[in-house]
Amino acid sequence: MKTYTEPQKQIPVFGEYDVIVAGGGTAGMVAGVAAARSGAKTLVVERLGCLGGQFTALMNTSWTTNNQINCVVGGIPFEYFKKMEAIGGVENPDYDQDAYILYDSERAKIVMTEMFDEEENLDVLYLTMVTDTIIEGNRIKGIIIENKSGRQAVYAKQFIDCTGDADLLALAGSNCEIMKKEDQHPASLLAKINGVNTKKLVEYYDQHPELQKGERYLGGLKHAGFYGFRLAEELKGITLPDDLEYLRDWFILFYTTPNPDEIILNMTGIIALDGTNAVELSHGEHVSRKRLFQVLPLFKKYIVGFENAYFSSTAPALGVRETRKVIGEVKLTAEMLMGGMRFPDAVCCYQSPLGYHTPDGKNIEFRRMEPGKSYDVPLRCMLPLDIDGVIAAGRNISVDSDAIGSTRSMTNCMSLGQSAGIIAAYAAKSGIEMRKIPNDVLRKELKEKGVYFED
Repeated sequence: MKTYTEPQKQIPVFGEYDVIVAGGGTAGMVAGVAAARSGAKTLVVERLGCLGGQFTALMNTSWTTNNQINCVVGGIPFEYFKKMEAIGGVENPDYDQDAYILYDSERAKIVMTEMFDEEENLDVLYLTMVTDTIIEGNRIKGIIIENKSGRQAVYAKQFIDCTGDADLLALAGSNCEIMKKEDQHPASLLAKINGVNTKKLVEYYDQHPELQKGERYLGGLKHAGFYGFRLAEELKGITLPDDLEYLRDWFILFYTTPNPDEIILNMTGIIALDGTNAVELSHGEHVSRKRLFQVLPLFKKYIVGFENAYFSSTAPALGVRETRKVIGEVKLTAEMLMGGMRFPDAVCCYQSPLGYHTPDGKNIEFRRMEPGKSYDVPLRCMLPLDIDGVIAAGRNISVDSDAIGSTRSMTNCMSLGQSAGIIAAYAAKSGIEMRKIPNDVLRKELKEKGVYFED
């Protein structure tokens, strides 16, 4: 490989903070608010032009909040949901019972923007990438950022990696885990479809439940709105061109939103993708966008209610489900989650189905916990073994591929973000390493600020 040696140069310092959050996505936006509310001068660095990531710009618009009996989400995430509900951004929510709740991503953007505006200690830099770290010994002291203003340095006492891909940890030289790309959950590019006669759609599927064979209602679990999985039954007996034959049994999810005549399309875009490789990501974006436009004509022709449907928008980036993860003292497994394992250093409790997206792009397999049961997420699966001054929050925690389908759930990522923000702020103020915060102090700080625990 040819290389180029950059000349040494001085770069300006943008500022100094108590806490810096790398990534203002689903976990990072909540981490920023939590740290600021805990008294820490906080900066959130976000690559997109809005907060929320998968929850907003990438259009997921479906979340889960309960253990099938009662709500298991508290604090800032629940406050966020209620603010969206107050402006009509949530579809008929039952936070205690619905397997999934549907919401509007645009109203979600503005609500979080307003929540940031309310915090005096909180700054955000949009359209900004973290490109390097400043290390002293085995501790992160600062980061290098790049944006339209050029290359700058920013210093902080504590850092939170909410990049999803553990980018901050990797830049710091931490020994992260990444599975073979052929074994990872595949990525999806989401889109909004408008012009759908959703009343006609729902009536038709209610009259023909055999089309989804029980999957539309997620195995009988209660939820708001309409869900459709796959097109295998709808396309039975239909002759497809060879290049579209894959769509017959491809993973395709389509569901309503609070907005009239609108559907979210969530389908596997690309398989065997290394989400940390720019060339592969570029190829994945290209292929996934083409596939969205390949499937819409099938909806228009063969799915009742889609006759006049059209794309109103597509997500600006792929939703990547699995890449690098921190290597912590504890690695969560599916067995730990299904067994409702407890930890003395728990940072939150959670339950959602363990959704395993098969690497071939064709299916999702659900494992569901017993109603009323939840699992703990321990601090030790968020802290790298080899670097101090940084905590991971979001899908990049230490977890195996069978369990990540639950832990990467957006509401759990929000809860992890809130806990990480509180923990980082406490460490910054007290001058203690995050890994050395006593368990009783940890639990007290988190519970006082509304983080949900079973006990």
